[in-house]
Amino acid sequence: MKSILCYGDSNTYGLKSDLITRYPREVRWTGILQKMLGEEYYVIEEGLGGRTTVWEDPVEDYKNGKTYLLPCLDSHKPLDLVVIMLGTNDLKCRFHVSPFDIGTSMENLVRVILKSDAGPDFQPPKILLTAPVPIHSVGNPDLDQMIPKMKERSSQIPGYYRKIAEKYNLFYLEPGDRVEVNETDGIHYTEAGHRKMAELMEERIRKILE
Repeated sequence: MKSILCYGDSNTYGLKSDLITRYPREVRWTGILQKMLGEEYYVIEEGLGGRTTVWEDPVEDYKNGKTYLLPCLDSHKPLDLVVIMLGTNDLKCRFHVSPFDIGTSMENLVRVILKSDAGPDFQPPKILLTAPVPIHSVGNPDLDQMIPKMKERSSQIPGYYRKIAEKYNLFYLEPGDRVEVNETDGIHYTEAGHRKMAELMEERIRKILE
């Protein structure tokens, strides 16, 4: 059985547009992916709303993605593949970081995985670096204050992630606007978006692990 760790934020968790409730597992892209891949694969959900790459959140506790990454790898090893998809929450105004900084932060996480012994035979697991889906404003003044210039800044992240994938010879996925986000907050996937993400992941993962 191939083990796949999906390490992400609220869109890996499956948060709905009400920002409170969660899609059931059969609707979340991780759950759909498990069904598509079948019993020869084990998809591990590690999604946390508000999770950043490396930043301590002064408002919400326990959101630093680096702090939990190594313990998470160790608790689930051996892992054949780590799917890592973070960066959207780093865009929040409270962190004051640029898309360039987000790319540098993701590189930091990639190095943590590559230095680990969490893969088969105590080697590093394979990595599928996935760019977050671009987000956009829906005219909500609170969200626009929390994440200014959503579309412009989120659309810059994939360029930096591509360079990281090339530098470390990683597998890479850039869903782009193929994955639909809702028009209530402009951030979280619709049910159709979750289905599409699962399809993109399945196609990529089978090529990596088969």
